[in-house]
Amino acid sequence: MSFDLVFFGGTGDLTWRKLMPSLFQAWRHGKLPAGGRILAVARDDRDDASYRSWLQERLQAADSAKRPSEDEFAQFSALIHYLRMDLSQPADYLRLKSWLDTRQADTTVIYLATSPHLFPQICEQLGAAGLNHERVRVVLEKPLGHDLASNSRINHAVRQVFQERQIFRIDHYLGKPSVQNLF
Repeated sequence: MSFDLVFFGGTGDLTWRKLMPSLFQAWRHGKLPAGGRILAVARDDRDDASYRSWLQERLQAADSAKRPSEDEFAQFSALIHYLRMDLSQPADYLRLKSWLDTRQADTTVIYLATSPHLFPQICEQLGAAGLNHERVRVVLEKPLGHDLASNSRINHAVRQVFQERQIFRIDHYLGKPSVQNLF
């Protein structure tokens, strides 16, 4: 099963402190399907090599049992790519689509590890670029707004672009099942 996993907020605290270490451990224990690619999206001016180096420095801060060896990181990092994007620029979403279209992955997961106020804008742009087809899933991370009204606005905007079966809401404080029960 081929997959593409795209992290918006690829240089953010959540991605390098929680998500990438978890993915590394999944890879280390043979739990990631073969044929996967991981793409970090952020506004920093980097390329694949400099992002991998930056990430390796951060993973070295992990507990020694969880820290990758040089060989492990070299193998794991072959999955990792980087794309600089300005979230307000439609052309950058087309570049993302072009990168994803270099192959037809069975599943594309777009993980929004950004501020929740950016969720509507990102989702609208993904839809405009045609990145809301049936093989795409979108994960909304963090509390979804700061009150019921902002939560409703975010959910309404996301549902304008994605079908409910494509949307996964994860609150790292409450957990996905709790959040879904609230809705």
